[in-house]
Amino acid sequence: MLTPILSTLASFVAAISYGLGFFFQRQNLTTDHQNRNRVLATGTVAVATHFVVILLITLQPQGIDFGFSKVASLVSWVIVVAVLMSSWKKPLDNLFLYLFPLALVCLLASVILPSPYDPVENLSAGVGLHILLGILAVSIMTIAAFQAVLISFMNRLLKEKRSFTLVSHLPPLETMEALLFEMLWLGLLLLTGVLLTGVMFMEDFFGQHLSHKAVLSSISWLVFAILLWGRHQLGWRGKTANRWILTGFAFLILAYFGSKFVLEIILDRV
Repeated sequence: MLTPILSTLASFVAAISYGLGFFFQRQNLTTDHQNRNRVLATGTVAVATHFVVILLITLQPQGIDFGFSKVASLVSWVIVVAVLMSSWKKPLDNLFLYLFPLALVCLLASVILPSPYDPVENLSAGVGLHILLGILAVSIMTIAAFQAVLISFMNRLLKEKRSFTLVSHLPPLETMEALLFEMLWLGLLLLTGVLLTGVMFMEDFFGQHLSHKAVLSSISWLVFAILLWGRHQLGWRGKTANRWILTGFAFLILAYFGSKFVLEIILDRV
């Protein structure tokens, strides 16, 4: 009985904090006296209370709820936390004009919308960790893939000496690129955890029913590892880096959303 009250209270605080963070950052665009501490402070309160909401509505007595709105809320939280942490040392504040509203919508959807998903029962801690790392890895690599496309678009605008309203308030290109490779390192670390926990805790991880997911995830890991090696040793960037990023992301998406298609359509299995 106490859980709904706590989740409602935490949701209210998180929603207000996201709204204030957006408002303060919007003010910073129109005044010479910027106060980024207010943005970072409200953002920190928002993600802290958002995390409480995620725990309360995801961890059910009958199991873990991996419903779409719950996962979307978790993904948006991961994105905001990653950028918030990076913003303490990089000028990324303008990204919050897009990320705070996104997180707010996902938060409210997870609380308000009914979840038809049946919570997973009798889930071991190891398997739960594997699933959680998978969600986080896909989230971080999605940010990286989106950034790669956005950076490519910004480069094109600069070369053609054109402007575009939606990207006019984004951080400088070099800052965006630095954040991109930070996300890639974090994503690779999480993906490594996914593979290790899969081998350790999933029964027959490379077996018949999970082989497509395991193999495609391994290929994705290899692509990202080669990219980061090339970045460190050969200075890869621009179009070369973008090709590797989008290739690795494509394998990762196929691993998590394409394996069911392979099993049921191509191999005609249920």
